[in-house]
Amino acid sequence: MKTLLISGNTHPGMRRTENEDTYTCRQLWSPDKALLVVIDGVGGYAGGKKAAAIARESIDQYMETPKGDTLTMLREAVIFANNRITEERMLDPRFGEMCCVLTAAVADAAAGIVYFVHVGDTRMYRFRKGVLQKLTKDHSFVGIREDAGEITEREAMSHPQRNQILREVGSTIHRIDDEDFMQYGKEELLPGDVLLLCSDGLTDMVTAKQITEALSTSAALNTKVNNIIALANEMGGHDNITVVLLKNNRAKPPVQPTNGTKVKKAVKPKTNTTPPVPSADKPVEKPITPTPPEADNSTATNEKKEPVKKPVVSNKWVRWNVLVVVLLAASSWFFFSQRNATTPDKNETTNVREVTANDDTARKMPASIFSGQHAAPTGPVVAKAPDTIRLTATKNIVDIQRYADSVGNNLLLLPAKEKSNRFAAVEINKSSGKAGDTMVIKNLRLKGFETGIKVSIPVHVKLENTFFENIKYPVSYAVKQDSTNKSHSVQMINTEMQ
Repeated sequence: MKTLLISGNTHPGMRRTENEDTYTCRQLWSPDKALLVVIDGVGGYAGGKKAAAIARESIDQYMETPKGDTLTMLREAVIFANNRITEERMLDPRFGEMCCVLTAAVADAAAGIVYFVHVGDTRMYRFRKGVLQKLTKDHSFVGIREDAGEITEREAMSHPQRNQILREVGSTIHRIDDEDFMQYGKEELLPGDVLLLCSDGLTDMVTAKQITEALSTSAALNTKVNNIIALANEMGGHDNITVVLLKNNRAKPPVQPTNGTKVKKAVKPKTNTTPPVPSADKPVEKPITPTPPEADNSTATNEKKEPVKKPVVSNKWVRWNVLVVVLLAASSWFFFSQRNATTPDKNETTNVREVTANDDTARKMPASIFSGQHAAPTGPVVAKAPDTIRLTATKNIVDIQRYADSVGNNLLLLPAKEKSNRFAAVEINKSSGKAGDTMVIKNLRLKGFETGIKVSIPVHVKLENTFFENIKYPVSYAVKQDSTNKSHSVQMINTEMQ
């Protein structure tokens, strides 16, 4: 009986003739391990398909031979794929916008663990005893709201901005220690568990309840894969659909006592009170002597009991113990005083140079910025890559700023690749605030729009750590005169226009 059952398939859907999705599902290193990957290409058909192919080939190649810790190795494989795609973008202008999103996992039935790495809006689920649990978090504006419970699953599936991703593989060079690039971790994988990896072509069409019903049938695993894809096509099939399933077919271990020892039959104790003779190769357990009951006056004897002698503690040992305590206290004080003298406080500012993505050193950084033995990364420190939002229409500044504040990182706003850029990225209007207010806009990088910020009400705009690149009108006022006669102004702090 096979330990792991694996099956996968992909379909272009009902509205597209080409397929930018791809996947991997195969045995890895041993019969109880498997590699599962679902990749969704982004950047037009030619670019998206090429990016997905590079990612698949890179991950397959990197995971071919085990090199230590499985999760670290999987993370490095995704970094390897990301940097290869980025380098290919620089070499060929035709693929200058290509990238992809993916979910990759290594299932280890022997260890009872699945390791995973995730970037974008592909997903991984675990199906256990009739319950479907989502293990990854969507890196998209709509997905974050759905995961937070702000909108329902149905609302997310029909949301007009559901395809606007915040993170992708291949848009810029990354290192394994970039905290805001990938989600990674490990989850329990028990006998009987089923893993489902899929692209958003499935989850935009089919609900979690419908997937649960399909997985609950007694059909073979490959039949379930095809049935789930067929269901997505029946519901509309608006995008490419990819599904990968794995079932942990490992036999359940026999139930053992909680202390891990075998249960022995109770043996009647012998009446002979002679202590056993110790064996040379078997230690003798010390018998537990029961406490005798208190003597009864009616059965008391005239035998005199020997007084119990209290142990005598030598003064020499007392002095030695005091000396040891004093020495330990002195050494502890010395250790912590030295540590505090040499380790800077977390709140102190240190002179660490940050290299931004625009620096020459960052652009020239090779793809091999990590070793197969998981050594600590060397070379220049690269600032965190900003989360990316691709806009098809103007967004209210309140929504964008709320998200930027929640992630605590810069946001890069770009026009959607397939749309025109002749619109404003964000707008300040009546739903954003009141006339005369001061609107603080911070931690944004706007690139490639005709207008960066459109101001439709008389407010004071304060820009902090905001950058405009290749934008014709960074801030455009379209304020109508009214009876309030409110004034407006723009204040810039650490703001650049390129």
